[in-house]
Amino acid sequence: MASTILRLFIAVELNDVVRGELKRVQKQLQDECLRVSVAHAVRWVAPTNIHLTLKFLGNCNRAQIPALTTALERAAKHSAPFVLTARGLGCFPNARRPNNIWVGLEGDVKTAALLAQHIETETHALGFARDERGFTPHLTIGRVKRDASNFERAKIGETVKNFPTTGHGTIRADAVHLLASDLKPSGPLYTTLAQIKL
Repeated sequence: MASTILRLFIAVELNDVVRGELKRVQKQLQDECLRVSVAHAVRWVAPTNIHLTLKFLGNCNRAQIPALTTALERAAKHSAPFVLTARGLGCFPNARRPNNIWVGLEGDVKTAALLAQHIETETHALGFARDERGFTPHLTIGRVKRDASNFERAKIGETVKNFPTTGHGTIRADAVHLLASDLKPSGPLYTTLAQIKL
């Protein structure tokens, strides 16, 4: 029987060209991390699982899907399609003690941020908490393992900081997706529950 509780988030899907570019970047970073003996400390995100996340909702009841879909339709009405270029690398929270490794996004960031803001407003009206950190458009490509030492974290951050800044493809966002994430031992499995055109 299908579970009534789903782990949901709202995102823009990437095209195969961008996913291919991200895979290439990951390989270069893996090689560099291997060279400085910290490759074991990073868990890389499978390129097929990389999205531009606009809002993480967390555990939701399956019965909430219709209301969420309607809320997304309202948010999407305020936004035109937009184009972003994947470029550069960074770490959250910082390069000294990184937890996440990400590829940055530039271009029509204002439109993307406005869409995220409308989604925040609409989902907040349904009882979801607002994200107080605000929207920083990025694509997470790797996560530093929890048991990584401070020395390993610093080495990873240094590797990311010294990586050449080049473009990694273009995202043409013309729809938002409501996705369910099923956490499996082999990695998360994503299912699209709704797709709303911008």
